[in-house]
Amino acid sequence: MDDKGRFGVVVMSTIWSIKHRPQTVDDVVGQPHITDEWSTATSMALTHMIFYSVGAGTGKTSMAHALANDNDCTLHVFNASSKKTRGIEFIEEQLIPLASNGQKNQIFLLDEADQLTPAAQSALKGVMENTHGVFILTCNDLSKLTPWIQSRCNTYVFKPIDVEDSIQVL
Repeated sequence: MDDKGRFGVVVMSTIWSIKHRPQTVDDVVGQPHITDEWSTATSMALTHMIFYSVGAGTGKTSMAHALANDNDCTLHVFNASSKKTRGIEFIEEQLIPLASNGQKNQIFLLDEADQLTPAAQSALKGVMENTHGVFILTCNDLSKLTPWIQSRCNTYVFKPIDVEDSIQVL
């Protein structure tokens, strides 16, 4: 949505990448090895997932949003790279109350989960085992996620998006 700012200059009120984010898994481009697998599944039950890629801009966060839309789930988004959301206090004070609220149709997106402290990851393990909902963790360094967290998730490797796929979207 555009808006006239001071001096008649048009101001964009929505970031372009968010405004044009894929709304469904079918809208996601550049990751056919993932989307094709999901589209051929007769019934896909959501499980805890890790979306991994070495670099940024591969569609990990957009895929989480699309999955939430496709499955009519509430999406709780947290960026685990900030000081307030990478420690055990965040897990205990914010995630546990949300994950134990009895609602099943919710997804917890922990963006940049490889930044969580070891203590936070240890606490998260128990939350994931007893949650009402699904966790999606994105990361750029899989080795920073503990084996306990990895063992509770299906891992999907996101590849860099080809120029042709980018042109298709543009």
